Amino acid sequence: MFKSILVAWDGSEHATRALGEAIDLARTQAARLTLQTVAAPLRVWPGYVPPVTEADLISAAEKTLAEGEAIVPEGIPVSGRTAAGDPGIELVQRAAAANHDLIVMGSRGRGAVRSAVLGSVSHFVLNHTTVPVLIVHDGDREPEVSGVERDG
Repeated sequence: MFKSILVAWDGSEHATRALGEAIDLARTQAARLTLQTVAAPLRVWPGYVPPVTEADLISAAEKTLAEGEAIVPEGIPVSGRTAAGDPGIELVQRAAAANHDLIVMGSRGRGAVRSAVLGSVSHFVLNHTTVPVLIVHDGDREPEVSGVERDG
């Protein structure tokens, strides 16, 4: 049974699907939800001054978090947290520090090759946490199955 569920929330369609699954789990398991939104640092070139500050990013994260909390129906305990830093690291640290027993997150659906090249928050979390992780995939996409023939 899950009692404390950490949900990675960035306001995207993928995160919305993941939040829906987390809400269903919370309802059936009488669990508490914690939404975490991370303001990731900007990666900039030397000499380039970005048009937004870290304070702007944190403010946007707080707004995004409030939007997520508003989705959760009455009767399901929910709290929210924002953090600044690398999303994968922040999720893993939060899950350990607060004794969450499940992490729920959406998948961007990039596929194995693109994730290997571009990196993936879900891949990082899966490989660095001891907490079970539920990754909610896009319901419209075909599963990638290698080595299996399909009737077509």
